[in-house]
Amino acid sequence: MAIDNLIDSVSLYVPRHVAFHGAIFPFVVLYILWSSACYFTDDLLDLFFAGIFAIGVAQILCSLSCYWSVSFRCLLSCRRVTSPKEAVLVKVLPTPNNGFTELVMLNTFQDQDLKTVTWFRYQEIKYIWNEDKKCFHSLEFPIANTIEQYGNCKGYNSDEQLSRAIQLYGRNRLNIQLPKFNDLFIERATAPFFVFQVFCIALWCFDKYWYYSLFTLAMLVLFECTLVKQQLRNMEEIRNMGNKPIHLYVYRNKKWQSLLSDELTPGDIVSITRTNNDQTVPCDLLLLRGSCIVDESLLTGESIPQMKESIENIADYSRNLDFESDKKLHILFSGTKVVQHTSPMKVSSSVRAPPDNGCIAYVLRTGFNTSQGNLLQTILFGVKHVTANNMETLAFILFLLIFAIAAAYYLWIKGTEDPKRSRYKLFLECTLILTSVIPPELPVELSLAVNSSILSLSKLGIYCTEPFRIPFAGKVEICCFDKTGTLTKDALIVEGIAGVEKDMILMNEAPEHTIQVLASCHSLVQLEDTLVGDPVEKASLNAINWILTKNDFIVPKKSKIPPLKILNRFYFSSSLKRMSVLAAYKCTKTANKIIHIASVKGAPEVLKSMLLNIPNNYDSTYLELAGRGARVLALARKEMTAIPNDLKNLKREDLECDLNFVGFVVVSCPLKQDSENVIKELLNSSHMVTMITGDNALTACYVANELNFTRSSSHIILTLSETNKTWYWVSDSYKIQVPLNGNIKELVDSYDLCLTGDGLTFLNQNHKDILKKIIPHVCVFARVAPKEKEFIIITLKELGYCTLMCGDGTNDVGALKHAHVGIAILARGKEKLKLRKDMFANKSRKPGENVGDQMKRLMKEIDEESVTVVKSGDASIAAPFTSKFSSVTCVCHVIKQGRCTLVTTLQMFKILALNALIAAYSQSVLYVKGIKFSDSQATLQGLLLAASFLFISRSRPLKVLSKQRPLPNIFNVYTISTVLLQFIIHFCSLVFLVQEAGVYADNDPVNTTLPLLNDNLLSNGTNLDSTDSDIDEFKPNVVNSAVFIISMALQICTFSVNYRGRPFMENLIENKPLLYSTVGTIMVILFLSMGTLQGLNEQFEIVQFPHEFRVILITVLTLDYFGAYVVDRLCLWLFGEGKFKKVPV
Repeated sequence: MAIDNLIDSVSLYVPRHVAFHGAIFPFVVLYILWSSACYFTDDLLDLFFAGIFAIGVAQILCSLSCYWSVSFRCLLSCRRVTSPKEAVLVKVLPTPNNGFTELVMLNTFQDQDLKTVTWFRYQEIKYIWNEDKKCFHSLEFPIANTIEQYGNCKGYNSDEQLSRAIQLYGRNRLNIQLPKFNDLFIERATAPFFVFQVFCIALWCFDKYWYYSLFTLAMLVLFECTLVKQQLRNMEEIRNMGNKPIHLYVYRNKKWQSLLSDELTPGDIVSITRTNNDQTVPCDLLLLRGSCIVDESLLTGESIPQMKESIENIADYSRNLDFESDKKLHILFSGTKVVQHTSPMKVSSSVRAPPDNGCIAYVLRTGFNTSQGNLLQTILFGVKHVTANNMETLAFILFLLIFAIAAAYYLWIKGTEDPKRSRYKLFLECTLILTSVIPPELPVELSLAVNSSILSLSKLGIYCTEPFRIPFAGKVEICCFDKTGTLTKDALIVEGIAGVEKDMILMNEAPEHTIQVLASCHSLVQLEDTLVGDPVEKASLNAINWILTKNDFIVPKKSKIPPLKILNRFYFSSSLKRMSVLAAYKCTKTANKIIHIASVKGAPEVLKSMLLNIPNNYDSTYLELAGRGARVLALARKEMTAIPNDLKNLKREDLECDLNFVGFVVVSCPLKQDSENVIKELLNSSHMVTMITGDNALTACYVANELNFTRSSSHIILTLSETNKTWYWVSDSYKIQVPLNGNIKELVDSYDLCLTGDGLTFLNQNHKDILKKIIPHVCVFARVAPKEKEFIIITLKELGYCTLMCGDGTNDVGALKHAHVGIAILARGKEKLKLRKDMFANKSRKPGENVGDQMKRLMKEIDEESVTVVKSGDASIAAPFTSKFSSVTCVCHVIKQGRCTLVTTLQMFKILALNALIAAYSQSVLYVKGIKFSDSQATLQGLLLAASFLFISRSRPLKVLSKQRPLPNIFNVYTISTVLLQFIIHFCSLVFLVQEAGVYADNDPVNTTLPLLNDNLLSNGTNLDSTDSDIDEFKPNVVNSAVFIISMALQICTFSVNYRGRPFMENLIENKPLLYSTVGTIMVILFLSMGTLQGLNEQFEIVQFPHEFRVILITVLTLDYFGAYVVDRLCLWLFGEGKFKKVPV
């Protein structure tokens, strides 16, 4: 059972003595036993050294395994225990995609009751042992006390209390220790693939490939050093994202003191004022007194400044703070900016007024436990390098290993037939063949595709904090959208008031009572002469021509209606679907008597039960308006006769009862300019599209119909019958009724379904089987609360669908977090879009710039682009993907990059597989004949291979998504069949051409070696069964040269044939770097084959071929290319299209 969202499980260990370490003691015994066994036998000296070498290699691998695997290290160097009193170390296993397994120290301290507290720290989060529950849990911060406890808190009154709090919670510091360059390099140098690469280099050295080996080693070390420098730069950037300490007043020892914010600890009382441009709220705070307007855009993506009120307005002081429900109104988050504050009206008896006249707040959470700290933790410790599925990769390598073993076996059998052949040399050659099927560059090549996608998305203003989700974007099957602010604009149009008269009336004709509700029932605030708040409320206030002044006074510009004063607000809640306000005005008709009114607005179906008298046309009016896409809010009011002296004692229920209906305000929400095109592109690219909104069902259905979500203009909605309290499906026109227990397949095939929040809850509680069958087919989810949005996404995931959720990052946070791909869009950044266009335009060569200068400039840009860490303000806590622009085109961009990454990964596996198999059999043929590639040949081949992979990884997706879906997995019928069939063709070509080369080598001994070679090599140039002493030095001949050219041609064939291109990315003609490198390599192969450039042949030690053999060589290679191309396209046509998941009903 998981401890929390971060840690899956923990295990306790005690370290063993070094002498009994699993990587030391057993091997000491083996050394002694082996030495004793060989001591009395002089004839087994070679065997003795071979055994010592084998034991030494095993010990090195065993020691390195302790670095590679924490579990292996625990097995060899530790002893597992069950009691934390005995334990010294803790093995922490994280939940998937939340970092890596670590072995951390277990610490203790004594609490105020002198009890020993056992704890450890993982990813900067502190976990404490619970003796009662016998488990570890994350440190519990004071976020669930009663409101009364917070209100009466006086901070820390003694140094002893403060020191114990600091000992428990720590200080408010985002400590990110930058490791040294040497430590990071050693960490990378002991990684499995780096060790494997060095091992391969050592084997090449033993085989006399000195130049190639040293060149490869130098490039490898340089590459790792570059990665370490980049990692250090990224970590420095992340460290700078944390809050810089600021001076603020803290109430300690019964007086206000000026301290730095990094000295704070939970339980402190602080004074918060408006922050400067570069300053943010230092930690998560509960507002005790006063009020603030906060800009949360850097953290949550909410572009509208939020009003925060103190807990003084909470009526029930005995209830506990509910962090999830109270955070929107009463909590200031770390990393946000206070743009305006209002000092407390009265001084509390517990804490004096602060010297800076700021708002008084209680410190809830500090450091990495804050909301901003969680975001930094995700960026810092989350999984960064994710490519293909690890199990699939392992299975694919094992599949290739079968062929490599066959090639090595063939070489061993043929080699052992010659009694003069060195078994050491033969073993080395077989090992080289086996290692060739595991390309050392595999992890680098596969990570290139993901890194390239991250970079491309960042140029489009889309930032990713969890790169492992990019491949999921290519597999997305269901795209879910919020409606308001996502598909529709924030700029709203108030059409008028309905329900008061027979027809809808304009705003300037609205009755006084209706105007009063619209003027008072809102959460708008004035910020430096700018009205900020909900767009609907802003539009409504502007439509009635009233203005909001300071201290919550609302006055008309021209009307004779008396001004209003807002006394108390019960803010809008997504779950309650309504808002209530207590307001007052002076009635001129009754000698300026103060009249108190309750103003309420909300969803029509919610307010209906609160009305004293319900108009006959109530339902038909709002349903008709919602049916044509308008957003409809019911308005109601009443005069309050009895008001408590202390408004804190006023309850929401006192306002929301016995109300008088005063009309429906009708607001139209225009669609965003590109919403229709995006939905059309998604539907045309084999995606299902659904809307998940809190708006009215009919309004949502109308918008869905406008965007062509649906097949027809008619929808059926699951609703509750008014008469017999049974559930049934009813059309939006009420002309069609379908029983709930009817034929589900017929229902799904015949109608577009709309499911409301109430219907969802009913099905989940009573008909889960029906819910699971219909939920993938629902076009619109309406009137759903944030928790219900989350439930929908989780259910779709449980049914096996790959989901995408796009929302505005506020009410959609739960759904955005749970979706495979969550995209939060922000409503700002138009100027940045222009800047990015300019940046793209400047990529071309500048006038008067020579090629050298251009290369320097491009290298500098590439170096700058390599820093892919997400910067402050780019990411949000809302979702793994954050778009800086409000357009939903970001959805298409993310899916395009996801598909491009998937296809690139698949084609890289195909190319690596074919190249590995070709290399293995090329080497086996050469080694059997007693010959090999030259150092320069191996270097040329490696350079061309690396360049081609680099150009493939930088392939760009097409501008429009294709209808065809990519294959979601590496291991599939298409990949296996095309690799096997292409390899058969290449293998036949290789065997045939080697046989022909052998014939011509025997028949034409004069032209088998280069003129620059010594004459004594001429007699050996055609000896295909040379002894080991002959092949210690490279000797070019027809077979060697032919096999080199063949392997080069086959490798370039695999690149060009298996490069997928359209319909997911640029084709080979459009990918200019890959095209030029391919054509260039083909030209080099032709020149080497034809012997046109004698200097080139001498440089790469290629002999001149007889004319007849050249014709055969070029003809067979051409036929091989076309054969491989036809086979791949045939397999692609038969098995290469990804299938959309069929929904069983």
